[in-house]
Amino acid sequence: MRIIISAILIFFTCSAYAQRPDWKGSWITNTEDTTATRAPYFRKTFKLQKKVASATAYVVGVGYHIVYVNGKPVTDAVLEQAYTRYDKRLLYKVYDVTALLSKSNVATQSIAAELGNGWYNIQSHAVWGFQNAPWRKTPRLLLDLVVKYTDGSSETIATDDSWKCATGPSQFNCLYTGEIYDAREEVPGWNQPSFNDAAWAHALKTSAPGGTLHEQVMPSIKVIRHIKPVSVKKLGNGRYLFDMGQNFAGVATLRVKGKAGTKVTMYYGEVLKDGELDMKHNTEHMRSMPGELRFQTDVYYLKGSGNETFTPRFVYHGFQYVQVETDNALALDIHSLEGLFYSTAFEEAGHFTSSDTMVNKLYDAARQSYRSNFLSIPTDCPQREKNGWTADAHISTEVGLWNYKAAAGYRKWLDDVSDAQLPSGAMPGIAPSNGWGYDRPGEEEHTFGPAWGSALGFVTWYMYLYHGDTALVQKHYPAIKKYTDVVAKEAEGYLFKYGLDDWMSLVQTPKTFTSTAYFYTDAILVAKMARVLGNKADEVFYAKLADSIRMAFNRTFFDPVAGRYKDSTMTALSAAVFHELASPDAATTAAAQLASKVVRSNYHADFGVMGTKYVLPVLSEHGYGDIAFRMLTDTGYAGWGHWIAQGATTLFEDWPGELSHNHIFFGDYCAWFYKTLAGIRPDEDAPGFKHFFLQPVFVKGLNFVKADYESRYGVIKSEWRRSGSGIRFSFEVPAGATATVRLPAGALVSPKVRVKSGAQVDEVLVRGGKYAFELQAK
Repeated sequence: MRIIISAILIFFTCSAYAQRPDWKGSWITNTEDTTATRAPYFRKTFKLQKKVASATAYVVGVGYHIVYVNGKPVTDAVLEQAYTRYDKRLLYKVYDVTALLSKSNVATQSIAAELGNGWYNIQSHAVWGFQNAPWRKTPRLLLDLVVKYTDGSSETIATDDSWKCATGPSQFNCLYTGEIYDAREEVPGWNQPSFNDAAWAHALKTSAPGGTLHEQVMPSIKVIRHIKPVSVKKLGNGRYLFDMGQNFAGVATLRVKGKAGTKVTMYYGEVLKDGELDMKHNTEHMRSMPGELRFQTDVYYLKGSGNETFTPRFVYHGFQYVQVETDNALALDIHSLEGLFYSTAFEEAGHFTSSDTMVNKLYDAARQSYRSNFLSIPTDCPQREKNGWTADAHISTEVGLWNYKAAAGYRKWLDDVSDAQLPSGAMPGIAPSNGWGYDRPGEEEHTFGPAWGSALGFVTWYMYLYHGDTALVQKHYPAIKKYTDVVAKEAEGYLFKYGLDDWMSLVQTPKTFTSTAYFYTDAILVAKMARVLGNKADEVFYAKLADSIRMAFNRTFFDPVAGRYKDSTMTALSAAVFHELASPDAATTAAAQLASKVVRSNYHADFGVMGTKYVLPVLSEHGYGDIAFRMLTDTGYAGWGHWIAQGATTLFEDWPGELSHNHIFFGDYCAWFYKTLAGIRPDEDAPGFKHFFLQPVFVKGLNFVKADYESRYGVIKSEWRRSGSGIRFSFEVPAGATATVRLPAGALVSPKVRVKSGAQVDEVLVRGGKYAFELQAK
């Protein structure tokens, strides 16, 4: 029985990108030659004759920019600004630089910038062809420094050809490979007001990248953690192996002292072979040309003037190990290297812990993988690809929303996905896309299907469910509907017959099965969004489309005589239930089959990325929570616990661990921790946790579970602990919100509360406040 409560859907404006319509500056560069490798410097000096009230720098420097006022950086962020499809959309950063200006009215002031290539000018070769991106040009800068005076007047110092430019010590930078920095060519004081730039050239006015300008409102990328090596090993011949003790995204800071011109090469990687860094692991997608820098490699040339420090500025890597090689003798020790963990600087939203060490390690590994794979876009891995794979993103969205205040990041990325949609309505497998990743039926390597193409709809719906973001639904509804229409047009008899199957599974589930399941949910989501927006005609149309898809699916895959699905992989059994294609009776049978199959397989997985989203929830929702828990924590091959038992600190791309060791798309169990073990469940009829459900599963393998989540109404808390033969369940509901507590049917509750009994659960509606129930099974 479900308690029905009325809820007012709150329509609010999501953080819209504010446009600055009155740019005074011109786009400038130092060259139009995209093969030029040195990072350019730009600078401008000026004087301010009045007392300053405020100063704001509006900056868009592509691909990456580092800006200084009077020699001081305007931010501690790295890899500014966020990656987009530059010929469609550009994001500018806004910095308050008032405190960096000299207070003297007659002092010379300076503003300066160094630019890196980023995704705008990829110069190394890989299979995705970003070196041929349609937007590719040399790094360029647009900047307005708006100074407001205390008398009410204002002045703008803007980029134009009066700015001076040169190159400095950064010889090369590329995201796929690394950075080369020659400290002997440093230009002391180049960003200071007193620097003499008479010998520098004038900047070149140049063309804009082509995209419309919007303010970047999502958080910047920052150093979220400093990581010390756990060991350093001398390999001989000037070679050292540093073990950081954990896998993460970022770079390493090198501290060194030695002879001028000494070359220090830093190789980054995840796997060792025969006691040294495995240089070939995870490099299969690189297509290095003669003379190109190796994959994940930084090079530093010493200037020879005492203690030196080098931190790459325009790249990031995915790694646990750094192998350092020198061509002259250097004394390196464990203090010579420090890891800098890079991630989009989301604040934390939720926390989870339990009595089980393996569960807690899995929780940490999922969060570490998520942070490593959100650097202005949600990515698949931080080493070889760094691509915004759409299935990886939507499958891991709930992990992000439970743990972090990531909404602004997803709003930005949904714009990237929308920008990638073709006029036909087709969507790619990656976003931003350079033209690569669109479905090509019949070409298996380039065929992704709706499991990947549906990300816009799925992530938009999650944002509505968790944040009540109706404005986002309204914004993207036309594109989501258009894509669903494309899938419907390409389907045969309501079955979608191509696309990737359950990626990285050990046994194959028919691609028609999985693709049609996503097609069905696409139609369901359009109908639900139409209802949210009050579009009755669309709601009816797409609900009927969904009915037709479900009937075609079950005619094809369900055996009515046997009363079960013909395909019995774990993915197939769970997908039919998870996507709600199965009737209630068929769902009960399929869940029982799934549970039996898991037990027979010794709690090991045969599924891939899709199954990771389905299997645990389907088991726990149908009374098999203990089986789901054992499967998650079992240390045998193949399973999540096996990785952790082997020392993993992040999640792998595949069960054998042969590919990337830092992927997030197997990590949805982390959302399952919040929704199932802690039992905090959103209600789509009252989105944003205006009303929610509390329905923890008290698995036998745990003695306590504790979770909190900061919703828009306040902090939600859920905690349960075993005590003797009973369970103490305490929870907190924010003021202004309500929750329906669902307890095992027949549970005795103390203190006595009004419980409405149902077939499977007992329910009680509670309002804002703190509660504690003592539960005793019958």
